[in-house]
Amino acid sequence: MKQYIKPFLNWRINLLMALAIVALVLILGECEKISTLLIVKAVGFAIAYGCYRLSQHWGKKGLINELNIFDAQ
Repeated sequence: MKQYIKPFLNWRINLLMALAIVALVLILGECEKISTLLIVKAVGFAIAYGCYRLSQHWGKKGLINELNIFDAQ
């Protein structure tokens, strides 16, 4: 059980989760004005893409290897 808590002690994983939550809220949110809606959606997708690129970068350097615990099962 302790092995499942270990990934959440890495600050990089916590940052990726926080960015993913913000991106998800922005992408799924609604606005009344179409211009605001487009801006919010664009910012949400930009944050999601940044989160993806950051995870790829850290994954290549081996800084978020704790996530491999979940792949084994």
